[in-house]
Amino acid sequence: MADTDQIDRRLWEVFTDGSRMVTRHVDRELRAELGVTCDDVAILEAVLAADPVGVRMTDLAHRLAAEPRHATYRITRLEERSLIARRTDPDDGRVTRVRATAETHDFGALCRARLDELIALYLTDLVPFDRRHDLVALLTGVVDGYRHHFATPASDQPDNSTIRQ
Repeated sequence: MADTDQIDRRLWEVFTDGSRMVTRHVDRELRAELGVTCDDVAILEAVLAADPVGVRMTDLAHRLAAEPRHATYRITRLEERSLIARRTDPDDGRVTRVRATAETHDFGALCRARLDELIALYLTDLVPFDRRHDLVALLTGVVDGYRHHFATPASDQPDNSTIRQ
């Protein structure tokens, strides 16, 4: 059995509670106003960052830290709205790339603007302005630790040449 002390347990509870609370509320706002979630916005941003080449489906799943079927579900919903399009990679027929459509740029900008407003609303008062870099560094370490702990096989690693972080 793992040796977890009270502070570790409390850290876990606060971290997950805060993350779930903010994500649920932001998703609720985005869904009501634009019919999308945070995951959808992340997909649109990755597709736009990889334009015009497109981004691999597996890279989108990795970006979402989700099972491929979850990414496929989200991609299908966006594709049904003509916000993105799946195409076979011309250089490698085994790879499917998700590309921007005529609607992606304007809708992506609208989503980004609304998400930025929600970020400012919910995160601005999280820590004083001069300490935000410290919090970013701390949380980046947490995420990097998760990536290391839950490392994916080399064949499933993302092709970061087409995705800007």
